[in-house]
Amino acid sequence: MKFLVNINSKRPARFRRLRPLAAAVFLSALFLVAAATLATTSCSGNLDATLRGDGSVRAAVRLDIPDALSGRVRQFVGLGSREPLFSPDAVRSQFLGRTSINLVDVSSPTPDILTSVVWVQNLDSLIADTSLVPQGMIQYRKIPAQGSTPAMRELSVNLSKENAPYMLRLFPGVDKRIIDSLSPPALESDPVTADEYRLNLEQVIIGKKNMPAFDACSVDIAITVPKAISSASGGAFSGPVFRAKLPLFDLLTMEKPIAFSMRWPE
Repeated sequence: MKFLVNINSKRPARFRRLRPLAAAVFLSALFLVAAATLATTSCSGNLDATLRGDGSVRAAVRLDIPDALSGRVRQFVGLGSREPLFSPDAVRSQFLGRTSINLVDVSSPTPDILTSVVWVQNLDSLIADTSLVPQGMIQYRKIPAQGSTPAMRELSVNLSKENAPYMLRLFPGVDKRIIDSLSPPALESDPVTADEYRLNLEQVIIGKKNMPAFDACSVDIAITVPKAISSASGGAFSGPVFRAKLPLFDLLTMEKPIAFSMRWPE
């Protein structure tokens, strides 16, 4: 659905509203959630995941909206000055009856903080659950030995506009009005361009003076695998730990697919 924003003659006339959504996977669930931070100070989201040799995964997420921004976020969506931005109860309810992924803990120690831990008993089973993970979004495979090269394991994540609508299903604790206020092009069937969206951010949503801070926003990912990583793409690695910093603007627009992967000996 399209609508006009007519604040002054310099405002973009074209702006899109996000349809109500529910979607995600454990490695990308926080990306659009982190969009709610839009901080004028630090606004990084953090995901720390550990993949064990038996194929199980533990993932911890922390989202923290600074005081300097929380009032602005509430202004976007019409929330009261101390109404919580996150809903642990909503997160718990969404995990009821699920077997491929379990919620270990979720809490909101302040109205502006959400912490959560999820447990995947078997990564292959989660990937096979296409109601949560669309085909190709996460791949976990064994690569047979070739000559002197031993058998390897590879984990890869591929994010695109085609699978972006799955980014809230596992962590629905953020008020959807926050996402609605941002109208991310990545979730639009007929999106504005990245340049148009930047203009919307500058002139309608957060203001031009806050754009340098917004451009510094990112989602920091740390993934620990069972053995020392031998090769990786889309990030850096040291020993068994892979790290990537994903710019928030790229995640919101998805004009180009975002992919990262890592390999280690079987």
